Amino acid sequence: MEEMSKDFLARMQAAAAHGPTLEEVKANPTPHGKLVSCSYYASSQGMMYNSNSLLNISAALLDGVQKITCTDKPAYQSTTLTVYLPKQDVLAAVQALAERENLAAWSALEYHNPFQCTDYSSSASISLTFDDRSVGGSGSTYIHISIDAACQHGGGDVVQEFRNILETAMLDAEVLSRQVTEASTFGLGLLTAADLQAAAAGSFPNTIHPGAWKCPKCGCASNTGKFCTECGHPKEPEASCG
Repeated sequence: MEEMSKDFLARMQAAAAHGPTLEEVKANPTPHGKLVSCSYYASSQGMMYNSNSLLNISAALLDGVQKITCTDKPAYQSTTLTVYLPKQDVLAAVQALAERENLAAWSALEYHNPFQCTDYSSSASISLTFDDRSVGGSGSTYIHISIDAACQHGGGDVVQEFRNILETAMLDAEVLSRQVTEASTFGLGLLTAADLQAAAAGSFPNTIHPGAWKCPKCGCASNTGKFCTECGHPKEPEASCG
């Protein structure tokens, strides 16, 4: 077992040699304005019925008020979407972390998986959206960071700190709304600020991952692989989302 662990780590470290290092990207800071939204996203999809899982925690500034939405879908269980009103300034805490670690530059990190698997897929990411008009940029600058790449390059502790900020804020936050739904109601796409606003207003959107296809057998519309994540039906040439 110990030899297998060493081989696994060696192969992962060898794969991480591709692309810029964490030290290199952190050495090239880019100024950003105020953080207006952020999210932590992780999902996995397998071939067994209802085996897909999803955790998406998003914080956004909406009409001057910060809100957190958490979509939690454990494997073989229902989906829970909860909207919170946090007591602390979550976005300020995340922005302080982003500035300390030059987190926006981490989008340049590349992930290389030496262990390919064709019947299972997973995705994990951090997103940051800045209002960069104060530094001569766009009012909505979107940054996407691969968590797999960040961890492969040695930034796992910062990823955990990012997640802890969001989860800690939910502990004593006011619950504005909560809805529990059966499997397949929610897709596996990222919740945007618009999605959060709709959820806070009582409208729970069916967010679809880009490129998803609808299963002709069970109707699941969040599939992105070769097989339906709910019933295992293979993708058909004409199958498409909608």
